[in-house]
Amino acid sequence: MKLRLQISEALKNYSKALTDISDDAGLEARLIIQKATGLSRPVLLSHPERELSEPEFSAIEAMTARRKYGFPLPYILGEWEFYGRPYFVDPSVLIPRPETELLVEEALGWLKSHPGVRTAFDIGTGSGCIAVSLLCERPGLQVTAVDLHRNALRTACRNADRHGVRERFFPVQADLFSAFAPGAELVCANLPYIPTETCKTIEPSRFEPLSALDGGEDGFRLYRMLFSQLSGKIKAESLILCEIEYRQQDLALETASAFFPNAEIRVLKDLAGQPRLLRIKNQNI
Repeated sequence: MKLRLQISEALKNYSKALTDISDDAGLEARLIIQKATGLSRPVLLSHPERELSEPEFSAIEAMTARRKYGFPLPYILGEWEFYGRPYFVDPSVLIPRPETELLVEEALGWLKSHPGVRTAFDIGTGSGCIAVSLLCERPGLQVTAVDLHRNALRTACRNADRHGVRERFFPVQADLFSAFAPGAELVCANLPYIPTETCKTIEPSRFEPLSALDGGEDGFRLYRMLFSQLSGKIKAESLILCEIEYRQQDLALETASAFFPNAEIRVLKDLAGQPRLLRIKNQNI
């Protein structure tokens, strides 16, 4: 080790070290150095001459080694940003993706046009990023956050605490909507939707929980279960929002129509122009 390694040198060295594993090695190196030093981005970049301590250097080395092995950066850092806020993440939960922000935007838009709605459900909450985002943006809202896995709910509760919405965040360990009585108005779901065979070939399945990725033979097994449980349990004025895989548009429309024949059903595209969000607006009288 160089006895006097400066931040500017560390940024250069570790950016180079991560080139083979990352499409944005410079960003990842900076985030790792920020984590190790506890410095904010402005402070880090405005003090390139600052020397790293031995513990900081050791932490950077360890994190970089894990990243070079392929371990996801969010798990290494222990947090990741979603909808403008940082969330704790660990291998018990799926890493929040920017495309899921479309679901939050759509839910918030509907809540704005339905100011009387005070409760919502987040099915398969994982890290809780959807539920907590809604709670932060809608102070009068309460969200029941459902997950089958206790460790995921523990992480979600940490995030609710972190953002000061724990008193309106209600974690429930349950199988989808099976534990709830009729009367749902807003249901958000980002369930596993990757087909089983595809899961065997994609990079996330190496480290992220398979239970949060594998959606069965065609990727829609859990959504069929959820729709079956919701059928007849949603209010006349209600909305169901489900994130889907970009190749599932026709399957999503067909399946939703079978369970909710009177609903207005659409698939919305994400910022990349890919089908991403199934929107089921109930119109039962």
